[in-house]
Amino acid sequence: MDEVTARYVELCRADGSGLSRAVAEAELPGCLRDARLLARPLFADEPELRAAVDDLLALFDVLVSLPDRLFDGDVERYWAALGGEPRLAPLLRRHAHAGRPADRFGRADLYRDEHGRFALLEFNIAGGVGGFELGELPRSLEAVPAFAAFAERYALRHVRTAERVAATLRGVAPRPSPVVALVFAPGALPRYRRPIAPTVAVLEGQGLDVLLGELGDVRGDGGKLFVGTARVDVVLRFFTVDDTIGHEDGLAAITRADEKGTAVLWTGLDSALFTNKGALALLSDPRCDAVLSPRERRAAERILPWTRLLTAPLVDRCVEERERLILKPCRGFAGSGVVAGWACPEREWRDALRDAAGGGFVVQRRVVPRPEPVVDPGTGATEDWTPVWGLFVTPGGYGGNAIRAQRATGGDVIGYSTSTETLATVAFTRPADAQPVG
Repeated sequence: MDEVTARYVELCRADGSGLSRAVAEAELPGCLRDARLLARPLFADEPELRAAVDDLLALFDVLVSLPDRLFDGDVERYWAALGGEPRLAPLLRRHAHAGRPADRFGRADLYRDEHGRFALLEFNIAGGVGGFELGELPRSLEAVPAFAAFAERYALRHVRTAERVAATLRGVAPRPSPVVALVFAPGALPRYRRPIAPTVAVLEGQGLDVLLGELGDVRGDGGKLFVGTARVDVVLRFFTVDDTIGHEDGLAAITRADEKGTAVLWTGLDSALFTNKGALALLSDPRCDAVLSPRERRAAERILPWTRLLTAPLVDRCVEERERLILKPCRGFAGSGVVAGWACPEREWRDALRDAAGGGFVVQRRVVPRPEPVVDPGTGATEDWTPVWGLFVTPGGYGGNAIRAQRATGGDVIGYSTSTETLATVAFTRPADAQPVG
């Protein structure tokens, strides 16, 4: 446990410290009033977090270059190697790079192991990642006197994700005061309108004009892009490549405007090529060694656990190493389809492997996460929680964090949208040269 965490937990246990109730007493902005929040923030030494982000950025650049490095630019062959659906390959080939470098934007989900090292679980390279609003929590905490005094003592810092996201969207927009459309799959908006409300609120709080729509609402007119009757400058994509099948008119309008420079699709459909967990498996595979620089190889070794595309010849080895492996669908989300070898009987694990072999799944070496002690403000009891660290990356680099956590006695999949037992928080960082004051 680091010094800041140890001291924070010690003070939370002390009568009258005020820290144990800092989150409960914070005056939250509207975007966080319905959030399920952990009773305290987390802490990290800034050099350690920044080093992890540097490795993530290095891996990002490698990931988006894998089709060129390993498959001579043949996107369809690359997609087939990931076990991707053949029907999507031509569409992805047409949209690969869209004439420009892949958009550096997304959220990496990581564990910290027992030694405090960050280990990458998945890299969500897409505009529609969640958690922007959690970057507003630090300001609320700093308005609580007990927390403000603690933060000053340790020179704690944070990054407002919404500021970085808004700066990114303004930076790519064709007009100085852009209209940003959050565009969803056809028929999906009623289901997502409430969950997406915090994202809308936090972006509007940054002065952006935000509207919601579906692919069927999108049209082009005179080279410009419209959602309904409103002209838009940036489409923040909340639809997948699958969702465009049968709705080519809306996609075509977005693509034409993007090519003309009158609007921007953020992120492009080509991000589906790299957010796929199979891309991490290729990066972890020995055949990739020959195309990595020494710096890139070291970054991969530091932050990426052993990961492989599951094929039939690999099944027997995975059966033997059941206690150390987890099975994940390449294109799954929110924990769907994940099987932890250590949490199921051997026969069930073997059957899951055989069913998944060659069908677009990866196996990954288990990372045992370091628990974080949290003092319950109501009972005073201390419990261990397991956090997933979500680190945002933007064209400007590190874009803040959003953390979800569950009790260490919970399951092996930590999903905020799938379990009400999962809570959210953020992490503050402590500069390398900071010494406690007072």
